[in-house]
Amino acid sequence: EPETVRFFLLATHYRRPIDFSDDRIEEVGRGMQAFYRFFERYQRITGESFHKMDVPGRKRTGSVSGGTEFSGEFETTGSHAEFLFELKAHRDRYLEAMDDDFNTGGAVGVLFDLLRTLNGFADRHDLEGRGKSDAALQAALRRGATVLRVLSGILGLFHAPVEQATVKSELTGQLLDLLVDIRKQVRAQKNFALADEIRKRLLTLGVSLEDRPDGTVWRVQS
Repeated sequence: EPETVRFFLLATHYRRPIDFSDDRIEEVGRGMQAFYRFFERYQRITGESFHKMDVPGRKRTGSVSGGTEFSGEFETTGSHAEFLFELKAHRDRYLEAMDDDFNTGGAVGVLFDLLRTLNGFADRHDLEGRGKSDAALQAALRRGATVLRVLSGILGLFHAPVEQATVKSELTGQLLDLLVDIRKQVRAQKNFALADEIRKRLLTLGVSLEDRPDGTVWRVQS
């Protein structure tokens, strides 16, 4: 995938030699999957596409009141101020990395830290469950996602959703759906050993299963 190669190159400072190998590319691909899972999670929580959100103009001066600009003052008061302060800290570290001889490797590291903060916020407040209807929580998550969208966009990342299928045919996808349905029935019969075996066998084929409150989804690993 072109985006995986871009991510790989950005993760290395341009003054350093590039350690290019299939293993390293696969490692980068696994790291990117964490972002793709968050994009899906964001859509489940907000009903909105991460890639279609209204991205503010990037400015090097001015105010970031309400998260509407790229740099400058960043409002950290009001609801969930501690979370907003974390967002500001990530944004400031990102800017410092980019100002440090265009240290894209450091900037990519900040994106991973920001991702952990966003997932942690969603977990703590159960945003896929009880917290989903809380408007203040939703607004805070949107602001955090906007920061991720803007900062990653500066590096040319995540401008468009990645197609799910490295699965090569519609038939293959249908067969995977069938296996997921069979596993669901097996679990309902409390045959957890067989359900676990199905998961393990699929994993050896490069397909992971993610059990969620609204059902199980399969994902082809990079």
